[in-house]
Amino acid sequence: MVTDKIDYIVMLIAEFAKRYHLTPQQAYRYIARYKGIEVCLEHYGIMHTLSLDDNLASLALFCQRNGGKL
Repeated sequence: MVTDKIDYIVMLIAEFAKRYHLTPQQAYRYIARYKGIEVCLEHYGIMHTLSLDDNLASLALFCQRNGGKL
């Protein structure tokens, strides 16, 4: 289960980077800075059943609500 979470979060970061024209490193730092990684870990059970587009939009909105500027 832990490796499933890790694989899923790595994939989310990569797709987030593509969507917002960032490098994977920039995307990781942005998501981590605004507590998005914590949310992904906490809500993995729900997130992995939703569409990628929904999760990326929700993750971006969550980060914006925590001070992100993307």
